[in-house]
Amino acid sequence: MDLRYPNASATNLRTAVRDNMKLSRFELYVDGDNIGHLQYETRQGQIWLLHTIIEQRFKRSRLDQYFVGNVLENLHRRRLAVMPFCPTVRAYLAGHPEWATLIPASERSRFRLTPASKARKTTSRAS
Repeated sequence: MDLRYPNASATNLRTAVRDNMKLSRFELYVDGDNIGHLQYETRQGQIWLLHTIIEQRFKRSRLDQYFVGNVLENLHRRRLAVMPFCPTVRAYLAGHPEWATLIPASERSRFRLTPASKARKTTSRAS
């Protein structure tokens, strides 16, 4: 299943993100080459995001951010609960708290994440 075909953020690379269900991983393609993946497991209506790998030569291009954003958007459309065990995904969520609602409310403290609305309220009180 292809998720999106736009150019990755500020690059001129042709990108695609696919869900390879047979291998239980999302795959990132650049100009037709598989350059990374995000391994997952599906458990009782939840998807456990386990580990992200991006080829070293693409690390500075911020494709990991593009990749994780696309994966989360796909999971949101499919209405799957997310368990972000992967450090790359947790780092992305820390910078994009609007996606924290994908994590079951009872599990958010486990990953130290709060939804965007709560994050904004906390910030405004501190001002």
